[in-house]
Amino acid sequence: MVGYSSSRFSLFDMDKILRSVGAERIDEHASRKLREFLEDSAKDIAFKAKIYARHAGRKHVAKEDIILAAQQMLS
Repeated sequence: MVGYSSSRFSLFDMDKILRSVGAERIDEHASRKLREFLEDSAKDIAFKAKIYARHAGRKHVAKEDIILAAQQMLS
């Protein structure tokens, strides 16, 4: 299907984020790249959080798993 996007984040949301930090004009390519980066980062965090949950003997992912995975990405 042409033009279909499986994205969970809208370009409007990306514009709002960029405007919230002071951007006045935003190129559509910038919004698309931010969306791509955030989606990739979210998938990485979710994958690592799932591993932490399994390591802890749980089938569900807890808030602490997400925090630990995000902290590991930032370090």
